[in-house]
Amino acid sequence: MTAGARRTRARPSGPAAGTGAPSPHGVPGPAAAAGAAGVVLTAVAAGPVAAVALAAGAAATGAAARWRSAARARTRRATQLPQALDALATSLRSGASLPVALDEAASSLGAPLGDELRALATSAARGRPVTEVLDGWTTDHGDAGTRLASTALVLATVVGSAPARAVDGVAATLRERLDLAAERRALGAQARASAVVLSAAPVAFALVLVAADTAAAAFLLTTPPGWACLAVGVALDAAGAWWMHRLTKAAHP
Repeated sequence: MTAGARRTRARPSGPAAGTGAPSPHGVPGPAAAAGAAGVVLTAVAAGPVAAVALAAGAAATGAAARWRSAARARTRRATQLPQALDALATSLRSGASLPVALDEAASSLGAPLGDELRALATSAARGRPVTEVLDGWTTDHGDAGTRLASTALVLATVVGSAPARAVDGVAATLRERLDLAAERRALGAQARASAVVLSAAPVAFALVLVAADTAAAAFLLTTPPGWACLAVGVALDAAGAWWMHRLTKAAHP
């Protein structure tokens, strides 16, 4: 076993290192307690309908924050992948084996892709077949870029072709896809802004109506027909927002 492979074996990988970082999906205790207190106070001061609306808004805000965080992580990983392939091709050209090349590429990257490549290098250095390691990577991360990179490395390992050349080709393809996705996001920015305005306008109008007209507020907030109107309106607005999002959403890299 080479010295680079021994270094790969010795280095801990990703979450296994025990950094103690909190889960991105967890809700901090103080924030949850404050939210629950806010819902209770709203129920006492403005009634159960307002409390339910507040709870639904808080839940939607939390879900949107988690979705944005996941989208940023996907974008960062997709941006790192061509860089990782460049580093991998450089190591392979210098005569390094694939486990050592994976470890060297991981050293030049941060999370999340650096941790993934380090884990792959560790598994391969411990004697697991490279094809199985790469197949597992593709199973865990089924995006198109990972599949392309894994396929190129597997073919180079099994068939014996020049792996650096295949990796260079995949890196160039991924960069072209990233550029195309960025162009689509830029072209769709105005349409997405219009969709946000159209989705928020009914909600803003309803709030103004409730604040300015006590009779309308009493009907909407204290009677079953008013609740039905609110439910139908919210459902239609949500359906319209979802459809506009589908039409104008940016492509993921």
